[in-house]
Amino acid sequence: MKNVFLLLLLFTVTTSAFAQKNVNQKKEVKKLMDANREWAKAATPEAFFSFISNDALMMAPDRPISKGHEAIGNTLAEFQALPGFHIVWEPQEAFVSKSGDLGYSVDRILVTFDGEDGEKVKLFEKGVSIWKKDAKGDWKMEIDIWNVDPSITSIYK
Repeated sequence: MKNVFLLLLLFTVTTSAFAQKNVNQKKEVKKLMDANREWAKAATPEAFFSFISNDALMMAPDRPISKGHEAIGNTLAEFQALPGFHIVWEPQEAFVSKSGDLGYSVDRILVTFDGEDGEKVKLFEKGVSIWKKDAKGDWKMEIDIWNVDPSITSIYK
């Protein structure tokens, strides 16, 4: 009986080790970078939120954590209320787990808006987004955090 148990245990461990899928990480990094770039181009709220999981967290500078589409939308509305507000970003690099279902990107961000004196204000920022694949295999942003970085002078390397 003891030998049967050990054999069964060995079989289970061996089978589960082989069952774990190893994905092409380079290919998945490219897909993640492409998804992030498409997210940056989203022209409508529907398109923008299609890249964000339903229970995502957004950690915007000087704001409480926003959880979920409604709260994130409210936070973004505060920024968009600034006269002349515009945001663009470019992912700089990404990493994807060996299993291919979790990753992150490091981004550079440019926020512009009209200052009180009428001059255009430019804020260069850095950010990290954590991404997870959904049931369909699409990358969805799970956590987004960013802050101002005065050492950055361009969103491109």
